[in-house]
Amino acid sequence: MYKTLTAICFLTLLSAIISGCDKKPDNASSLPNAKVTHYSFDKCNIDSIAGKTGASIYVNREVVEFNGWAFDPIKNEAPKEIRLRLTGYKGAPDTFKDPVIIDRPDLVKAFKNDKLLKSGFSFKADLSSFESGGYSVVLEIPGENSSSLCQSKVLLVIK
Repeated sequence: MYKTLTAICFLTLLSAIISGCDKKPDNASSLPNAKVTHYSFDKCNIDSIAGKTGASIYVNREVVEFNGWAFDPIKNEAPKEIRLRLTGYKGAPDTFKDPVIIDRPDLVKAFKNDKLLKSGFSFKADLSSFESGGYSVVLEIPGENSSSLCQSKVLLVIK
């Protein structure tokens, strides 16, 4: 019970930090005063991390595979680009790009939308340089002047 409560508190705190972030992301416009707006969405899921499932997943410092799905909540289709963001207690996210895209006919059927077929992903993330501790797992769908962020329900713990 204590571990579950701690994990929920940690994710809540990280969600507050992430949603209030004014840091300029990688895809920000080249205009000097351009502002990027972040929107939250819930059309995503982390199916497994390193082949494991659960609310808290413990992994070693090595290359780890993240599998799941997400789709663009604005266009209601598979995203053109998706990023994986891991944020630890220091608050600065580490971002991973260019996942392998996986067909998800289950999503097409569940949401009755053929545009969701390419919504699956598999990221390989090298965690060898990460500090031990808990990390929130966020999926980002970048746009031109906005990004959609989906907070997963999984707490990643690096041993």
